[in-house]
Amino acid sequence: MILYIFIGVCLLIWLVEFLFRIPKISNLSNKYVLITGCDSGFGNELAIQLDGKGIHVIASCLTEKARNELGSSLSQRSSAILMNVADHGSVQEALNKVREIIPKSEGLWGLVNNAGIGGYGGAMEWWSRDEYKRVLDVNLFGLIDVTKVFTPMLKQGRGRIVNVASICGRVVIPEAGYCISKFGVECFSDEIRVQLKAFGISVCIIEPGFFKTAIADDGNVFAPVRAKWAELSPETRHEFGGQEAFESKIAKVSKSLDSLASRNTGKVVNAMEHALTAKYPKKRYSVGYDAKLYFIPLSYMPSVVTDFLFRDD
Repeated sequence: MILYIFIGVCLLIWLVEFLFRIPKISNLSNKYVLITGCDSGFGNELAIQLDGKGIHVIASCLTEKARNELGSSLSQRSSAILMNVADHGSVQEALNKVREIIPKSEGLWGLVNNAGIGGYGGAMEWWSRDEYKRVLDVNLFGLIDVTKVFTPMLKQGRGRIVNVASICGRVVIPEAGYCISKFGVECFSDEIRVQLKAFGISVCIIEPGFFKTAIADDGNVFAPVRAKWAELSPETRHEFGGQEAFESKIAKVSKSLDSLASRNTGKVVNAMEHALTAKYPKKRYSVGYDAKLYFIPLSYMPSVVTDFLFRDD
């Protein structure tokens, strides 16, 4: 009997929250949203999806080629601009461009900090300080810089910040840089959510599981590791088990990525859209079955459990 009551209460709570999240904000056609990292993947898809729903999208890309390609896919209401989030000068130039696009009477409704790069697999000591810094400069410090620079416009629009973290910001998968940066995004987002609430700004976190994007592509994941392995001394390679052990680990990780990574990237894009357009957005969006059923529960487990599951042997 108690079990049935518990299940009933859980279903009721789920239903109430589901209905609570349905209402959308009005006047979407008057909203301006800036998205970083629109060269490909989630950012690119989100820009096209929001543009199709009448929102004024300002999509930033790293390369001229990507900007031109995306710009040709957007309507006249939206724009594609260049921005390197790891370069403060480039961020300032983007700010000036956005000020030219948005009418002075309007503020910025949404900032989606989506730009990011992958980390490096392999052992911690293989990678230099500069290689760690390269990942952090884009995924964490770039996100912080963009947020700081555009906060005055967000205050004017009493808008929303949507920060793309990762399930790797909740559970550490051993590699160099990526998880560190995503834990930082989680922490920064929690901090500013409290600070900016007084100015009418909401902060939401997107925590995707594994999806078939450029970051999870086998070539992008394993090419740097193979190149670094080739640079290591024979003594170091021997210390880590030699070539056969190395290839075995590569095959094991590749198999895991293939089994976990979903091709339905629209789930993440829809979560981003909901964070921007829902009247009552969530604070966190864990996206993907692997995130909800494996990684989130795992994040509450004792460290001895995660240490065992991710042991490197």
